[in-house]
Amino acid sequence: MIRRVVKIILPLILIAVLMAAFYWNEARKEIVFLCGNFERGATEQSVIRQLDTGNFLRYNTENFSSGKRIIVDSAYNLSMYKCIIDINVSGKVKEARVE
Repeated sequence: MIRRVVKIILPLILIAVLMAAFYWNEARKEIVFLCGNFERGATEQSVIRQLDTGNFLRYNTENFSSGKRIIVDSAYNLSMYKCIIDINVSGKVKEARVE
């Protein structure tokens, strides 16, 4: 009886682990790839348009007196990878980096 349960449960656990690893990696790739697109001088609207194409991303904007900061991460990889995009007061990218 126990062997039968193990034969059923073990493959299900393996499938769940493989799916989690797949989504983890896809979210990481989206963050790294998109962050590399945000070159100095790109507009904030262009950044937002590109971020909206992500399937695994979430982002939020913080306002400062010197501009804005957009922080991009993903719940799929427990926010271990982040893209930090600094926007100046003119609405242009100052810097984008992966942390």
